Amino acid sequence: MKKIMKRGSAKVAPKEMPESAARRLTELASCIDYLEKAGRLVRVKSAVSSKHDLAGIAKKFEGQKCILFERVKGSKYPVFMGMLWNREIVGKLFGMPKEKIPFAIAEAIGSWNKNKDHLPARIIPKGPANEVIEEDVNLYRLPVPLHALEDGGRYFDCSVVVVKNPETGIPNTSIHRLMVTRKDRLTFLIDPGRHLGAYLDIMESKNKSLPLTINNGVGLAPWLASIIPGQGDGKFTIANHIIGRPIHFINAQTVDVPAYADAQFVIEAEILPHARETEGPFAEVTGYYASRDKRWVMRVLAITRRKNPVFHSLLSGQEVWNAVGFTAEAKIFNLVNQKIPQLKAVYLDHGGCGFYGVVIQLNKDQAGIGKEAIKETFKAFEPLQKVVVVDKDVNLYDPNEVNWAITTRFNPERDLIILPDQIGHILNPMVKINPDGKGGTVTKMGIDATAPYPRTNIFRRVSFKNVNLKKYKIAE
Repeated sequence: MKKIMKRGSAKVAPKEMPESAARRLTELASCIDYLEKAGRLVRVKSAVSSKHDLAGIAKKFEGQKCILFERVKGSKYPVFMGMLWNREIVGKLFGMPKEKIPFAIAEAIGSWNKNKDHLPARIIPKGPANEVIEEDVNLYRLPVPLHALEDGGRYFDCSVVVVKNPETGIPNTSIHRLMVTRKDRLTFLIDPGRHLGAYLDIMESKNKSLPLTINNGVGLAPWLASIIPGQGDGKFTIANHIIGRPIHFINAQTVDVPAYADAQFVIEAEILPHARETEGPFAEVTGYYASRDKRWVMRVLAITRRKNPVFHSLLSGQEVWNAVGFTAEAKIFNLVNQKIPQLKAVYLDHGGCGFYGVVIQLNKDQAGIGKEAIKETFKAFEPLQKVVVVDKDVNLYDPNEVNWAITTRFNPERDLIILPDQIGHILNPMVKINPDGKGGTVTKMGIDATAPYPRTNIFRRVSFKNVNLKKYKIAE
């Protein structure tokens, strides 16, 4: 731990955010306060059941304002949802246009990769997240929602798991769905290829448990850093580079793993070696239920919290699509732009569940560059199943514009790429799962919807004068 926490020489100094912006990206209470002042928060004052009703109400607001449930039956804690389901609101929290967020994250990743010892976190003995240490462990006192009608149980679905690499001691952060099965027990899924699975394999080979902390209600910056793909141990400090200053940890009470000092709740736990219990179904990002099966087991050892905490949950839909979009778009742009400098922008569209479909925009200056960009994009982000390439005159955020480009610029005989037997993401029902249950394969598709180069007059877009409406009296 000392290696990652030690302050090194600052070779790369990211610009520090204004304190107000940094606080709303690192502390949930500051985020909620800002949203309310900006008119971006809905408060539900009636008592709401956490079994189906809470998620059902949230679904009515999905993609609009964020929502705070002030009274949840059976618990004394409010519940906050919707922090990520509207890209414009996320842009307000960052203090920048929504289109710039992936580039800001990409810049932070680049800064971190150049000097991982810069802006290290410290472990402090006490912080807001352990103001109160619960006398006994009882997950049922928390307002953990039962989301969809056929979910197998109540789920923590947006809490950051902190675990140490057993071989190096360096912390790693990630997010997993965690189903409550008893007052001190959780079952959960580990996707193939995740670091947590590799660490658990090491510990199970020694017949030892794997300690961790579950951090609920962390800020947006550490939350996003935890889901950045392909970065590995120590990536939690990318969040420090996003805001330009360290985000600190606290010591846990029962395990030798740190927890976020500004979290709302901290659940200290251990993954039991070789234990497998039933988990699922769960309403996943695909819009389908993930299967019920025997999966990994955690035993909860302690719970700490703020004096007046707010529980954070999300709907597995637009929030996840946007979260993955912001981080994966940054990764895709960085990797593809190194090979294809004509790349202008990347968008993981909602129709592709934020994981499986992407639209990329090119400044096309040569024939064949569209297909090359498709191949590089598939290499950059393994879960992708469909890549669409459009020209810079097409708004990649508008599905009607993208479909128009496909209809008028795409010739399947010439512009379609089919890639069979590729590695797929196991949550997509179109992926054929391997016999050993570890991963699967799927056929992928690339669509070059760019106009031919050089562009002839037949592909010249209709355009109109950009009129300033402020010059005219218009009654609406």
